[in-house]
Amino acid sequence: MNTNPLNNNGLKTGPLEVLFITHNYIRFAGDFAGVFLHLLAWKLKGHGIKVHVVAPHDAAIPEQEEIEGIKIYRFRYGPDHKENFAYRGDMHRQLFKNPFKIFRLLKFIRAEQKLASEIIDRENISVVSVHWLIPNAVAGRKLKRKYKDRIKLYLHSHGTDIRLLTGVPLVYSFLKPAVKMSERWTVVSNFLKQLVTAKDKTIDNKIEVVPLPNDEGVFYPDDNTVEDPNLLVAVSRLTVQKRLDVLLKAVKIVSEKHPAIKLGIYGAGPEKLNLKKLIDEFGLEGRVKIHRPVDQKDLRQVYNKAAAVILNSVDEGFGLALTEAMLCETAVIGTRSGGIVDIIDDKETGLLVEPDDPDQLAEAILQIVKDESLRRRLAEAGYEKAAEHFSSEASAARFAEIFKSGR
Repeated sequence: MNTNPLNNNGLKTGPLEVLFITHNYIRFAGDFAGVFLHLLAWKLKGHGIKVHVVAPHDAAIPEQEEIEGIKIYRFRYGPDHKENFAYRGDMHRQLFKNPFKIFRLLKFIRAEQKLASEIIDRENISVVSVHWLIPNAVAGRKLKRKYKDRIKLYLHSHGTDIRLLTGVPLVYSFLKPAVKMSERWTVVSNFLKQLVTAKDKTIDNKIEVVPLPNDEGVFYPDDNTVEDPNLLVAVSRLTVQKRLDVLLKAVKIVSEKHPAIKLGIYGAGPEKLNLKKLIDEFGLEGRVKIHRPVDQKDLRQVYNKAAAVILNSVDEGFGLALTEAMLCETAVIGTRSGGIVDIIDDKETGLLVEPDDPDQLAEAILQIVKDESLRRRLAEAGYEKAAEHFSSEASAARFAEIFKSGR
C-alpha cells in the first residue's frame, strides 16, 4: 500500500490522493467523452492533488492505463458487446425503454464499487469524488458506509443527472442518503442549484456552484484564423432541447435582410434528419451546413472564424460551447434560460434572447453581423470573463480548495 509521508507533527505532507468515480471519461488521447474531467484531473496536479480515476470499460481499450500522468482503472461489467451503458449518452433512455436492464445496471454499480474499493486500499485514497449522481452516487454511498471517516465523499453534477433527480419520482429520495453523507455537492450553474434546492431546501448550505472547466491551452484567440463577419456557428447535440429549428427560422429571417449570412452547425444527434428537412423547406441549401463533430483543436479554428457562436437551447445545464467561444474571443448569443444566464451578461459579454423567439434571435444576429464595433466589444468583454471564471485553472483552484478543506 502507498502511504503519504508525514511531517514532524504526524500530518500528511505528500499529495492529496483523490479518486474520481465516473461513467464518462476519456478512453484515449483526443477522446471527447468526459474530456473536461480529464482536464480537471490534470490541472489538479498543480495544486498538490493526485487524481486516480475509476470508469467503465469499453470495447478495445485497456482495463488500466495512464494518460498524461492520470491513472485510469476501468471496471468490467460484461462481455464487450454488452458493455454499452456508458459513453453513449443514453443510459437513462436505455432503462426507460427496457426496465429489465436494471439488472445490468446493478451489475455495473457492483463492479464499479468493487474496483473503487480496491483502489482506495491500494492508493491510500482519502477523498472520493463522485461525478454524476446517477448512477454513481449509489457506489459512493456504499463506499462511505464501508470506510466511514477514512474517506470524505464529494458529489458533482453536470446537468443530466439533475434533471432526472428533480423530474423522475422517487429518484431523489433514493439518493438523498448519499447527499447527506457527502461533504459538498457541486453543480455547474445556478440554474441547476435552484432546481435541486426547490426539491430539498435543507441542502442549500451543502450545494455549491462551480462552472465546468475549459482548456485555455486549446481555446484561445488565434491570429492565424481570419474572421468571417457573415458566419454563424452552433456547436451542440442535435436534439429538440437545443432548439436548432428556431435558429434555422431566425437565419431564414436574417437572410432576407442580410443575404450573405451563413450558418455552420457542428454536432450529431437524433434531430439531424428533421433539421435537414427544414433546411430544404426554408430554402437554406448552400447557406446552412451540418458538420460532423470535430476535435477541440479544429473547434478552436471554427470558433475563431465565426462572427458569433449561438446556443439557442432551453434549460441548458451550463453551455460549454459558449465559454469555449468566449475564450477564443468570439461574440456569443444565447437564450435567457438555464445556465446560459450565468455565462452571458446581456449587452456586456454577449446577447441574450428569449427562448423560442426566432424574430428576437434574428434581430440579435443582425446586430452582431452588421455592427463590427459591437461585435468586438462583446467579444473582448466575453474573453475577459471566461478567462477569469471559466478557465481550467479557475475551476481547478476551486476544486482544490474544496477537497483540501477537510484535510
